[in-house]
Amino acid sequence: MKWRKFWGCHMSEQKFDQLLSGTVDTVLETMFFAQTLGPAEPESGTAVVEARLAFYGRPSGTLCVCLSEASARELAAGFLGEDEEMLKDSQPGEVVCELANMLCGSLVSKLETEESFALGSPELVQPGSVPAPDSDAIPAARKSFELENGIMTVTLHLDSAQ
Repeated sequence: MKWRKFWGCHMSEQKFDQLLSGTVDTVLETMFFAQTLGPAEPESGTAVVEARLAFYGRPSGTLCVCLSEASARELAAGFLGEDEEMLKDSQPGEVVCELANMLCGSLVSKLETEESFALGSPELVQPGSVPAPDSDAIPAARKSFELENGIMTVTLHLDSAQ
Protein backbone atom coordinates (compact mmCIF):
# COMPACT_ATOMS: atom_id res chain seq x y z
CA MET A 1 0.00 0.00 0.00
CA LYS A 2 1.36 3.42 -0.91
CA TRP A 3 1.54 6.06 1.82
CA ARG A 4 1.97 9.78 1.40
CA LYS A 5 2.33 12.49 3.96
CA PHE A 6 -0.75 14.72 3.69
CA TRP A 7 -1.63 17.55 6.04
CA GLY A 8 0.88 16.66 8.70
CA CYS A 9 -0.17 13.02 8.93
CA HIS A 10 0.44 9.93 6.88
CA MET A 11 -2.56 8.91 4.85
CA SER A 12 -2.82 6.04 2.39
CA GLU A 13 -3.75 6.91 -1.17
CA GLN A 14 -6.74 4.60 -0.81
CA LYS A 15 -7.98 6.47 2.27
CA PHE A 16 -7.46 9.78 0.52
CA ASP A 17 -9.44 8.54 -2.50
CA GLN A 18 -12.26 7.51 -0.15
CA LEU A 19 -12.26 10.96 1.48
CA LEU A 20 -12.43 12.65 -1.92
CA SER A 21 -15.18 10.32 -3.17
CA GLY A 22 -17.24 10.74 -0.02
CA THR A 23 -16.93 14.51 -0.15
CA VAL A 24 -18.00 14.68 -3.80
CA ASP A 25 -20.96 12.36 -3.17
CA THR A 26 -22.15 14.33 -0.14
CA VAL A 27 -21.85 17.77 -1.75
CA LEU A 28 -23.55 16.68 -4.98
CA GLU A 29 -26.41 14.95 -3.16
CA THR A 30 -27.12 17.64 -0.59
CA MET A 31 -26.57 20.81 -2.60
CA PHE A 32 -27.10 19.85 -6.25
CA PHE A 33 -29.68 17.05 -6.06
CA ALA A 34 -27.36 14.92 -8.17
CA GLN A 35 -25.20 11.86 -7.68
CA THR A 36 -22.17 10.25 -9.18
CA LEU A 37 -22.76 7.14 -11.25
CA GLY A 38 -19.34 5.69 -10.47
CA PRO A 39 -15.69 6.25 -11.34
CA ALA A 40 -14.79 7.37 -14.86
CA GLU A 41 -11.90 8.30 -17.09
CA PRO A 42 -11.34 12.05 -17.61
CA GLU A 43 -13.01 13.41 -20.73
CA SER A 44 -10.93 14.74 -23.55
CA GLY A 45 -11.93 16.61 -26.64
CA THR A 46 -15.20 17.97 -25.24
CA ALA A 47 -16.08 21.48 -24.13
CA VAL A 48 -15.59 21.87 -20.38
CA VAL A 49 -16.14 24.35 -17.58
CA GLU A 50 -13.25 24.50 -15.11
CA ALA A 51 -12.95 26.30 -11.77
CA ARG A 52 -9.98 26.58 -9.43
CA LEU A 53 -9.76 27.52 -5.77
CA ALA A 54 -6.63 28.07 -3.69
CA PHE A 55 -6.55 27.26 0.00
CA TYR A 56 -4.01 28.42 2.56
CA GLY A 57 -2.82 26.73 5.72
CA ARG A 58 -0.59 23.81 6.37
CA PRO A 59 -0.51 22.63 3.71
CA SER A 60 -1.62 25.11 1.11
CA GLY A 61 -2.77 24.05 -2.29
CA THR A 62 -5.34 24.28 -5.03
CA LEU A 63 -8.51 22.38 -5.83
CA CYS A 64 -9.70 22.23 -9.43
CA VAL A 65 -13.10 21.03 -10.67
CA CYS A 66 -13.61 20.31 -14.36
CA LEU A 67 -16.99 19.35 -15.85
CA SER A 68 -18.45 18.91 -19.29
CA GLU A 69 -20.64 21.85 -20.31
CA ALA A 70 -23.71 19.58 -20.22
CA SER A 71 -22.91 18.49 -16.66
CA ALA A 72 -22.26 22.08 -15.58
CA ARG A 73 -25.66 23.14 -16.92
CA GLU A 74 -27.38 20.18 -15.23
CA LEU A 75 -25.76 20.90 -11.85
CA ALA A 76 -26.52 24.63 -12.15
CA ALA A 77 -30.19 23.88 -12.83
CA GLY A 78 -30.38 21.58 -9.79
CA PHE A 79 -28.56 24.01 -7.51
CA LEU A 80 -30.60 27.02 -8.59
CA GLY A 81 -33.94 25.20 -8.90
CA GLU A 82 -34.32 26.28 -12.54
CA ASP A 83 -34.95 24.54 -15.83
CA GLU A 84 -31.74 24.25 -17.86
CA GLU A 85 -33.34 26.23 -20.70
CA MET A 86 -33.93 29.18 -18.33
CA LEU A 87 -30.30 29.48 -17.20
CA LYS A 88 -28.32 32.59 -18.14
CA ASP A 89 -25.05 31.88 -19.99
CA SER A 90 -22.98 32.88 -16.94
CA GLN A 91 -24.80 30.72 -14.39
CA PRO A 92 -23.20 27.31 -15.09
CA GLY A 93 -19.72 28.80 -14.61
CA GLU A 94 -20.77 30.61 -11.45
CA VAL A 95 -22.23 27.40 -10.03
CA VAL A 96 -19.08 25.40 -10.89
CA CYS A 97 -17.11 28.02 -8.92
CA GLU A 98 -19.47 27.51 -5.98
CA LEU A 99 -19.09 23.73 -6.34
CA ALA A 100 -15.30 24.12 -6.10
CA ASN A 101 -15.77 26.27 -2.99
CA MET A 102 -18.04 23.71 -1.32
CA LEU A 103 -15.80 20.76 -2.18
CA CYS A 104 -12.65 22.49 -0.94
CA GLY A 105 -14.29 23.68 2.28
CA SER A 106 -15.66 20.23 2.97
CA LEU A 107 -12.34 18.51 2.24
CA VAL A 108 -10.19 20.72 4.47
CA SER A 109 -12.77 20.47 7.29
CA LYS A 110 -12.34 16.67 7.29
CA LEU A 111 -8.56 16.63 7.45
CA GLU A 112 -6.88 15.08 10.46
CA THR A 113 -5.04 18.24 11.47
CA GLU A 114 -5.23 20.99 14.05
CA GLU A 115 -4.41 23.60 11.41
CA SER A 116 -6.76 26.35 10.28
CA PHE A 117 -7.35 26.96 6.62
CA ALA A 118 -8.41 29.97 4.58
CA LEU A 119 -10.05 29.58 1.20
CA GLY A 120 -9.39 31.92 -1.68
CA SER A 121 -12.04 32.97 -4.16
CA PRO A 122 -12.97 30.40 -6.79
CA GLU A 123 -12.33 31.46 -10.37
CA LEU A 124 -13.11 30.11 -13.80
CA VAL A 125 -9.98 29.13 -15.67
CA GLN A 126 -9.10 28.08 -19.17
CA PRO A 127 -9.26 24.28 -19.25
CA GLY A 128 -5.90 22.61 -18.84
CA SER A 129 -4.18 25.56 -17.16
CA VAL A 130 -3.68 23.75 -13.84
CA PRO A 131 -1.48 23.73 -11.80
CA ALA A 132 -2.37 27.07 -10.37
CA PRO A 133 -0.25 29.96 -9.16
CA ASP A 134 2.57 27.88 -7.67
CA SER A 135 4.30 26.13 -10.57
CA ASP A 136 5.80 23.68 -8.04
CA ALA A 137 2.36 22.36 -7.04
CA ILE A 138 2.34 18.59 -6.70
CA PRO A 139 -0.80 16.79 -7.89
CA ALA A 140 -1.81 14.97 -4.70
CA ALA A 141 -5.00 13.43 -6.02
CA ARG A 142 -7.13 13.33 -9.15
CA LYS A 143 -10.40 11.49 -9.46
CA SER A 144 -13.05 11.46 -12.18
CA PHE A 145 -16.72 10.68 -11.68
CA GLU A 146 -19.42 9.81 -14.18
CA LEU A 147 -22.45 12.10 -13.95
CA GLU A 148 -25.72 11.84 -15.83
CA ASN A 149 -24.56 14.17 -18.64
CA GLY A 150 -20.79 13.74 -18.62
CA ILE A 151 -17.71 13.50 -16.47
CA MET A 152 -16.50 15.56 -13.51
CA THR A 153 -12.81 15.52 -12.58
CA VAL A 154 -11.59 16.86 -9.23
CA THR A 155 -7.85 17.53 -8.87
CA LEU A 156 -6.02 18.53 -5.70
CA HIS A 157 -2.56 20.08 -5.85
CA LEU A 158 -0.43 20.62 -2.75
CA ASP A 159 2.30 23.22 -2.64
CA SER A 160 5.70 21.55 -2.55
CA ALA A 161 7.03 24.01 0.05
CA GLN A 162 5.04 22.27 2.81
